[in-house]
Amino acid sequence: MIGAGPAHAQPAKDTSRTGQSADWLVLPYASYAPDTKIAGGLVVGYYRPEQPNGTASSVQATFTGTQRRQLIAKMTPELYLRDGLWRLQGELQVSHYPNSYFGIGGETPKSAEESYTARYVLLDGTAQRRIRSNLRVGPRVFVRADAVRTSGETRGDIAQGRVAGAGGGVTAGLGLSFFWDARNSLYYPTTGTYAEVVTTLHSAAWGSDYTFGHLKTDVRTYHPLGIGVLAGQLYTEAVMGTAPFQQLPLLGGSSQMRGYREGRFRDSVYWTAQAEYRMPLFWRFKATVFASVGEVVPRVGPELVEHVEAAIGIGGRLRLTDDGVHGRLDLAWSPTGIEPYVSLGEAF
Repeated sequence: MIGAGPAHAQPAKDTSRTGQSADWLVLPYASYAPDTKIAGGLVVGYYRPEQPNGTASSVQATFTGTQRRQLIAKMTPELYLRDGLWRLQGELQVSHYPNSYFGIGGETPKSAEESYTARYVLLDGTAQRRIRSNLRVGPRVFVRADAVRTSGETRGDIAQGRVAGAGGGVTAGLGLSFFWDARNSLYYPTTGTYAEVVTTLHSAAWGSDYTFGHLKTDVRTYHPLGIGVLAGQLYTEAVMGTAPFQQLPLLGGSSQMRGYREGRFRDSVYWTAQAEYRMPLFWRFKATVFASVGEVVPRVGPELVEHVEAAIGIGGRLRLTDDGVHGRLDLAWSPTGIEPYVSLGEAF
């Protein structure tokens, strides 16, 4: 998302030891992604500059309507409390979301597209305690309540109830998260490493209609190179058990495998690797080039590298705050077509 023009933006008083002011952003915005088409709304953000202990808190709320008649209200806090001892991070979302389903697997044809609408409330939160300089560990709570419907003319897997999650329901999970962050900046890192491992068990024991395990890993690295920064990411997801189709790992999106519509391919196991070179241009403008590979498969095995998807792209950046929050415009190409993305914040 990128602001179309500030409705109100002014520094708020900050009493931290840095003496810097926190940044408030209240912006109308327009954005674009293949899964939403043109979108617009309001973003309200609070971005606190980094403290002497290296932490930087933020809270962002967005209210969005899209060309596909999707309505989303979302809040995503990342707070560091008690001088950085605790990190609270999560997402609260309420959505009315018309979408498309192409089946399960990495080679589903476009002709298999089935339209459906999901209405859901989602709560995803972690509370991590610092146990070493850059390492935090803590519990995760995940709850999502879905209602799913299709049009009367649809005769696909969802309409016929042939896929888990077609009837909606509640998914509730408890888990554990491990978080390593040695980056030099939360918003625009130029050096350092980042890693996250999250494991979650969804069970009827705590109210879930579906029983399955979920594992996510996310590893990133940043290195100065020439006039710019080389950034890399390796991301994996896997589910074990019967997960609703909406919570299977999804290939594509504005953060990973740009160039593929999010959810164009989905399955039980997903991996992707991407690299991006970010370079300054002039004033507050930067440019980037990026490439990614990835795949979704039903299980861990040779299939992981048999039919790998790939995408490449270029982009531009505009620094919106002194602490490094950027507006982002990317143009990505994949075998499924050319897709633009307009958003707020780096892809990773």
